[in-house]
Amino acid sequence: MTLPNRKGAKVRRTHDGFEKYIIGGSLKAKKWYFNAIELEPIYVRTYKEIQGIEHDVREAHSRTEVYGVVLKLKKHDFLTAGLSLDSYSNLSALRLSLVDKALRRYEWDGSSYLSPSRYGGELGLDYPTDSDDRKTLFVNRTNLEYLLSEQHSLSLNTLFTLANGYPHDALREQALGRQTAFPSRMRSLVAGLSYDYRSPKDKFLNSFTLRYYSYTMHTEKAHPQTGIRRHIDLDKSEIGLSNALRYRFTPTLMGKLSAGYDVRIPSESELLGDGVSITPSEALTPERNTSVNVGLLYDLTAKHPTNAQIELNFFYNHLEDMIRYTEGLLGAQYVNFEQMRTIGVEFEAKADVSPSLYVYGNTTYQDLRDKRETEPLSRVPNPTKGKRMPNIPYLLANAGVEYHRENLFGGRGKNARLMLDLAFVEEYYYDFVLTRLQKRRIPRHTTLDVGFEHSLRDRHLFLSGKVRNLTNAETYTELNRPLPGINWAVKLRVIF
Repeated sequence: MTLPNRKGAKVRRTHDGFEKYIIGGSLKAKKWYFNAIELEPIYVRTYKEIQGIEHDVREAHSRTEVYGVVLKLKKHDFLTAGLSLDSYSNLSALRLSLVDKALRRYEWDGSSYLSPSRYGGELGLDYPTDSDDRKTLFVNRTNLEYLLSEQHSLSLNTLFTLANGYPHDALREQALGRQTAFPSRMRSLVAGLSYDYRSPKDKFLNSFTLRYYSYTMHTEKAHPQTGIRRHIDLDKSEIGLSNALRYRFTPTLMGKLSAGYDVRIPSESELLGDGVSITPSEALTPERNTSVNVGLLYDLTAKHPTNAQIELNFFYNHLEDMIRYTEGLLGAQYVNFEQMRTIGVEFEAKADVSPSLYVYGNTTYQDLRDKRETEPLSRVPNPTKGKRMPNIPYLLANAGVEYHRENLFGGRGKNARLMLDLAFVEEYYYDFVLTRLQKRRIPRHTTLDVGFEHSLRDRHLFLSGKVRNLTNAETYTELNRPLPGINWAVKLRVIF
């Protein structure tokens, strides 16, 4: 891999092992009042070696365990005629651990020195960690739709989240001489009420939505120097609304227009952190977005053997209090970035070239600009006003092809799919460009993924797999951190 901080120096990628095991099941029934009931228990275990960039990391690693159960319910004529229910609930218990307590640090040339802390640590921080963090998470998504008539309908959509975090790291507390992480809990609710009108023959469709957003957070935080603890209690709510319409010019050509004021409340990981490397953000406020979207859609679905769709969209967003990831004194943290404006265009095309061959392609161009008038917490004019936002790609594209056929390899009751996906991201910067000498750039990259899925025993046994980044291209994410090279995964699913 190329080291971003060593002027193009290349080293062999090391300490990048990754293991992931998933065991899950599904129990389905069509009785007991509901039209469909599905219960899905799941267990996930991961082990990840942490790769060094600034220096050669040799021992630090993380482990996670997740025990979860998902319940899905569907019911037509729920409680009364014309009312449909679609519910999803997920209850999870998570255990997260970061182990970083090596007593020596290594440079890429092989030299080494003692860790700054006598307790160890090699990730660049001046303290070790041996965490054993617990988290419980409950998520419920419920959709209720009521048909008033053929042209009119009402729907209520809710998303409720309840999260509790219990971080623990005795080694870090011993090294720092104080507690740095505390139990926390968070509750959030998003509720949307929509009214839809559909004209006769489906020529015109209008959907108006009113949303309510609410969240609370309770935790403690210690001052990084003094260690003085203080309680943090948040209780915030917001209102949003939007309207979207669609008009059919012809049976296959339609125009779309939408506008709205939407809110995105912080997720539980953004508010509470992960107890390992991301600390709670008590000052985090919701994102507020004023948006306008205009689009055209040419749709041949069910009207032509190709089922072709061609869509072009133009969009404008003015985002306030954008939530962004940033580094901190005792771990990373999510913070608000005042104002940003986005103008962009999206294009997508997909079609069945033949009964067995499906192709797609899409591209997005977006111009994101800093709209802050002054520097944060000051009256100093903002030198980056009008500059392109860093760490966000402005030009990206995807394309792919899928070949599917029954009994491709002989036999009966079998189905096979072969997939190929191509992704392209244009070069962009991970800091504001203030001079022509700006070198903090993330290079252009293209990746190729290939995958397959094969069903056996009358579609009761499914074997699938994917090879990502087949060409082993060097790819990077925020702050110019390398992403994995070629990697693969295999999945087996059995239906009894």
